[in-house]
Amino acid sequence: MRAFFSLRTLANLAFAAIPTVFALSGIATPAFAAMDEVGRAAPSTHRLKFIVDPELAADIGPAEAGRRLAQYVADVNTVFTRETVRSFAFDPAADLQLLAPANAPQCSYNGLVNGEVVVCVSKSTRGYSHGGLSMSWTFPQKGVAWNLNWIAIHDPLRLSRAPTPGAPESTEKDYLGRQLKTLMHELEHVFGAGAGEYYNGIAVADTTGVAPVTDLALANDADRYWWTRQHWRLDPLLGTVFEQRRDPAANRVATLELIRFTEGTKANINTDWTDWPKLGSSKFMAGTTATQVRVTDRDTGTALPGAQVSVWRNPGAGKPLVMLVTGVADASGRFVFDWDCGFSCFATGKTTLLVKARAANRAPGASWFTIFDAFEQKAVQGQQMFTIDLALGGADTAPPTVSVAAPSMATVGQLTVIAPAVVDNAGVWGVKVLGRDSIPICTFTAPPYTCSWTPSAPGVQTIRVVAVDAAGNSAVASANVIVNPPSDTVPPTVALSAPASVATGIAARLTATASDNVAVAELKFIVDGKTACTLRAAPYVCAWTPKRPGAVNIEARVADAAGNVASVSASVRIEGLRAEDL
Repeated sequence: MRAFFSLRTLANLAFAAIPTVFALSGIATPAFAAMDEVGRAAPSTHRLKFIVDPELAADIGPAEAGRRLAQYVADVNTVFTRETVRSFAFDPAADLQLLAPANAPQCSYNGLVNGEVVVCVSKSTRGYSHGGLSMSWTFPQKGVAWNLNWIAIHDPLRLSRAPTPGAPESTEKDYLGRQLKTLMHELEHVFGAGAGEYYNGIAVADTTGVAPVTDLALANDADRYWWTRQHWRLDPLLGTVFEQRRDPAANRVATLELIRFTEGTKANINTDWTDWPKLGSSKFMAGTTATQVRVTDRDTGTALPGAQVSVWRNPGAGKPLVMLVTGVADASGRFVFDWDCGFSCFATGKTTLLVKARAANRAPGASWFTIFDAFEQKAVQGQQMFTIDLALGGADTAPPTVSVAAPSMATVGQLTVIAPAVVDNAGVWGVKVLGRDSIPICTFTAPPYTCSWTPSAPGVQTIRVVAVDAAGNSAVASANVIVNPPSDTVPPTVALSAPASVATGIAARLTATASDNVAVAELKFIVDGKTACTLRAAPYVCAWTPKRPGAVNIEARVADAAGNVASVSASVRIEGLRAEDL
């Protein structure tokens, strides 16, 4: 499948698969000049060498492996002739080694390898999956593993896609990279991929911050190379169907890819787009044609025709549930539907459905169903139809059991965690956490019910948790939290104004100004360590009478309610009383 990664990401990846290393051809280093359109560049030929695990060639033998590789190299060159002046050269007698890649020094991330493009291929037991956010339901019976070392070909071949005014689209420097990727995908068929189908969803994002943004702009509408339309439908060699979705805000691209493998042949090429699954539909994610809810009686197992069924999808990330469909169960108690969720299914890596049903004389029921979980590698397997069973019991009169764990103390502006615990005999329908004036803080439709709350005002606040089950029974639990004012660690500021000299026995005027982020609590004028004035409000003016000549230190010390203190001082000279002072 196509998986595009940033420069540093690919250099550091260590997949379970034995790595593939590419280095540059020693035949000739092509000169890259600015081009006005595709094809105006000096032709270049790059030599390929394959190091193949002997297990892969055990069934067909070295000679046939070499013949197939040569044929596919020729196919790639032929297909790209109309688009590029780049090509590959491969001589099976000289360029093919049957050697476990783990034993080949060339198959390590050491950058250039003797000026050649070295492709290391090993056996894969997990199918055709090479990274990204990928989910595969039906694997080929036998596959190959490879990994692209982007560093080895990125700079020398100038694949960074830096458009110029004369070449706004991807131009010649990109084609060799595409040829390499196309050839790699053909390796499944070179070594006899088994029959089956492969579905893959890839989300690609630059997490390193070092690759050019244009490296990820795979869906540029003006780009004639990667996708000439919104859907680039068919790879000429692979029979691969693509449907990509962009997420520009996150610098991310999601792609649906599907390959149909047939034993001993290339992938089937089907140019009819209408019968391929759509990105995010149940056909794609479950490899099925439909989804059904089967509603039965819990005690007898009999079908409940006419049951009202509602289905929601959980988009994750704390977002509200998305209504998918509502309907009525048929005579066999089944409600069949198909659905679509688009790019958001891949953004979270996990998709779950909430199914609710009601029937006459029965308690309502609810059930969560996991369609796929990429991180736990769980998915609904390829079936003609997958079923969600929902059994309804007798009338439910028992309310949920609710408790709440909350801290006894909190602080304004600081995050506080509230953890309700809710259980019910049939199923919890919803949980709300309410704060002051019954204003909702958090609303949940599925566990976990952990709620993050940031108090905005001091005082005692009562936190209430309200839980409702499928039958409409409710229960409430509460807890009191003392919310303290925000902690203040910012000291006040103060400035002092005092005369440079004063006379003995004559009152002198000392003034100060002070401010604080909350409020000034107190300001003191201190003379040689003794308090002369204490003031708790502006203006801060002190009348001080010196008693004897000499020099003294005047300090203005200010404090706020939190105990933060600041001070400033000045030296004042005291003169003896002169005749003119009388």
